[in-house]
Formats: sequence, structure tokens, C-alpha cells
Amino acid sequence: MALVTEFGLHEDKLRADLQQYYGIDLDHAMGGEHTPHHIACLAVQLPQGARVLAAENSDTVWGLSETMLATLVNDFRMFVWGMGDKRKRGNPPERIGPSTMTKPIGKSLPARKLPVDELLRELNKPRRNNAKRSR
Repeated sequence: MALVTEFGLHEDKLRADLQQYYGIDLDHAMGGEHTPHHIACLAVQLPQGARVLAAENSDTVWGLSETMLATLVNDFRMFVWGMGDKRKRGNPPERIGPSTMTKPIGKSLPARKLPVDELLRELNKPRRNNAKRSR
């Protein structure tokens, strides 16, 4: 069912992905060269960066390498911005990368509310002594 939905919404992207990654012409494939089940299995297993996946979620184009590079670029840009004169530097630079990296960073974490008995139970848990481990 997902293949039918993807085919209807992004036919051109699905055709291009099947041709690029598997060398399958969708017209010949559906003419009897391949079964619809076979094409559906291939479509589900398209690699990261496929056009169909990117059409549904733009974050799929950000692989591990790209995300790590974006992190380095963001950190370097923030470092350079932070070293500038506070009166002249303006707003911090915009972050690049997947949407999880470009969302505004909150100033603080939300407080976690616990009932008193649960808080006491957490505080009374045995703790490791880290001073002994550092020797």
C-alpha cells in the first residue's frame, strides 16, 4: 500500500530512484519483467538519500558523515562568532544540518516533577564512589 501511495505522490522520483539504484525501467518492470511485489521490496529498501525518501522527509539526506560535518561547521562558526567583539558581532550564526540540529536551543531543561516518596527512593539509591575508581 505504501508503494501505491509513493507512486501516486512522487511517481517521477520513484522512477528515477529505481533506475539509478537498480537499473530498472518501471514501464518494462510492470509490463511483466518484474512482479509488483519485487518492485515494492526494492522501493522499500532504497538507500538513504533516495529522492522518494527525501520528498517525504528532508532529514533523510543527512547521513552520519554529513551530520558530523555540519556539527563541525556549526561549532566552528559559533567559536568564531563567540570570539568576536560583543558589541559588533550581532546575532549568532544560523545552524545547518537536519531539523533536530537547527531547532532553537533552550536555555534550560524542564524540571521533572516527582512525588516525595519517589524522590526519596531516588535519593536513597546506593551510589558508586568515583574517588576510588580514579586511582
